[in-house]
Amino acid sequence: MPKARRVASAVRIVWGLFFLAAAVFNAAVTIPSARSVLRAFADLSWPGAETLVREVLLPYAAAVIGLVVIFEVVVGAMLLSRGIAAALGLWLATGWLLVLVPFLGAYAGANVLLAVSMLPLLSRRHERSLRDMLGGPRHPEGLRWTLIALAMFVAANALYGGIGLISSGLGMPLSWLERTWFDSWVIPGILLLAIVAVPMLVASWATWHRWPRAPEITIGAGALLAGWIVGQMSMVRYFFLQPLLLLLGLAIAGLGFLAFTGRRRKAPRAARRMSRPPLAAT
Repeated sequence: MPKARRVASAVRIVWGLFFLAAAVFNAAVTIPSARSVLRAFADLSWPGAETLVREVLLPYAAAVIGLVVIFEVVVGAMLLSRGIAAALGLWLATGWLLVLVPFLGAYAGANVLLAVSMLPLLSRRHERSLRDMLGGPRHPEGLRWTLIALAMFVAANALYGGIGLISSGLGMPLSWLERTWFDSWVIPGILLLAIVAVPMLVASWATWHRWPRAPEITIGAGALLAGWIVGQMSMVRYFFLQPLLLLLGLAIAGLGFLAFTGRRRKAPRAARRMSRPPLAAT
């Protein structure tokens, strides 16, 4: 690989890791103080952007930061991949840097410079993912068992939480439901079972039995968990497990995506082996 292409790949990988690190930081640190963070952004923002933050984003501060976390994880994963996904990730990352400019006040110049520095990457072909650089998936069974363990862990907790909400509300006050459509914890408990527990059980079962669609099921289960947490943060009082569960949902979806791409890469190799003509008898 030419030196310029290696440098471009390395820069793209660094950006991918940066977006993932930003997602972890925002989930663990920013979400608990989402309202104060958005107020600080409002103080920095240009006039029109300030109104947007105060009037539109601030009432749903935790959910807004949760969506930012999901976006950062998706973009980070795309930047660590290859081909069209990597190219699209670069465009999204560059656009995101520019979108933030009106909200950064005097710090906007730094984002503009960072966006300009990414422009040379946009015209390049990105043929190698981080996994390719590290030598490919050497332990597919480790990935499989990790998925099973994480899905079962989430399913067990969701079963406990769902049944507990239905039977007793887990001791949580009804005042936490003021911003929701519910007047008791029964429906949220049923939704927790349906949206999180059941998909995670199906994902773990499918992965255990190596169903052909197990990666897609796992991606869906992880996405549902992440969406559930974002919705919960927008309507129910914040508590410390929400960022962890959000990251867990994104991690499960990400591992499912790795399994999906690994399966797609194996299929052409298997097809090529089957299409080879048999050796002539001697």
